[in-house]
Amino acid sequence: MKQTIQQAFDWDLYYTVYIRYSVIAALALLILFFLVLPQEFLGGSVYKLRKETATISEQLPPELEKIAEPPQVVKPQLPVAAETPEEVEATTIEKTEFTEITKKPTETDIPVVPFWAVEVKPQTKSIPKPAYPELARQAGIEGQVVVDALVDVDGKVVDVKIRKSSGNTSLDEAAMNTARGAEFTPAKQRDQLVRVWVSIPFKFNLKSQK
Repeated sequence: MKQTIQQAFDWDLYYTVYIRYSVIAALALLILFFLVLPQEFLGGSVYKLRKETATISEQLPPELEKIAEPPQVVKPQLPVAAETPEEVEATTIEKTEFTEITKKPTETDIPVVPFWAVEVKPQTKSIPKPAYPELARQAGIEGQVVVDALVDVDGKVVDVKIRKSSGNTSLDEAAMNTARGAEFTPAKQRDQLVRVWVSIPFKFNLKSQK
């Protein structure tokens, strides 16, 4: 009976000591377990890619390497007031003289008035004598041509057309070439220079050539 009581007393006395030593021993074994065993047994593994990736580097084409950089924007300088009259004279630009350019009137600016409606009709100054075409002369061809000539504001003929043909092309062309060299006085309508059509007759006669 005394021995049983003594054993119970010893167990109660050393119970807490045994618990402490057991906990310390368990922690030491656990630490040793993590330090000694490899990572595969601990359940941890390094992450690896499922597929291998390859890096491809390409060289830029020469055209892209030669592209020049955009020019730098130059900020405009603000004007600064001159401090002395000398600075004003030094920076003053001399007066530039320009030759005045007068616009020549175009065809649309000058009206064309019918001959019968013109107040001041053009007067003949000179009409050259037409040259008789050699082929028509040798063939004995005669005829009369009426040419309409457009008299400009300076009295010169600027356009011609056949009003009445002679029936021969060479005579008609000779008459038109001669009409281009005719000169008249300018026509006026309400004190304004205008253009007007005038008719010029040309007669080709072999007798007058002899």
